[in-house]
Amino acid sequence: ITSAKVKELGINVGATIVGIAAADDFTGAPEGCRPADKLQDCRSVIVLGSPFPRKALAKRTVEYTVIRNGMVEKMEKAAKDVATNIKQSGYQTKVIGGLGGKRINGRFYGHISVKHAAELAGLGSITRNDLLTNPRYGNLLWFSAVLTDADLSPDKKSQFNVCDACDKCVAVC
Repeated sequence: ITSAKVKELGINVGATIVGIAAADDFTGAPEGCRPADKLQDCRSVIVLGSPFPRKALAKRTVEYTVIRNGMVEKMEKAAKDVATNIKQSGYQTKVIGGLGGKRINGRFYGHISVKHAAELAGLGSITRNDLLTNPRYGNLLWFSAVLTDADLSPDKKSQFNVCDACDKCVAVC
């Protein structure tokens, strides 16, 4: 299976953007949150992203939660579909959704940080607001990931830099 095939598959099952990171690049992640901690012999992390609907932000109501839950389901289904296809090629996989995780030393960590995985996979940069920002979709992306022992060609880490330290985001926040 190739990186190009995996990316095409990701788009075909509903993701808007797809990137691939090397599992070895997660050296800064806390123990227990690295890809190999979740899938022994993990070589590649496939990150699937889709824009979060702007209409969910217009009102702070139950509608936001319904839309968020729909995004969780959509992205986890996309990841499961990609994982199923990769398994059919003879590789191991593990799906990582956008929710869930655990507390380590008083801080919450995802099973793996899909935000950091997205940055390593070239899908954007983590900015001062601690969100991943993509040049096309801003910070309104929802992610899922697939861990695999397939040795896929990783994408280059994003060089996109939205921050020039103007502090506008800090003032608004």
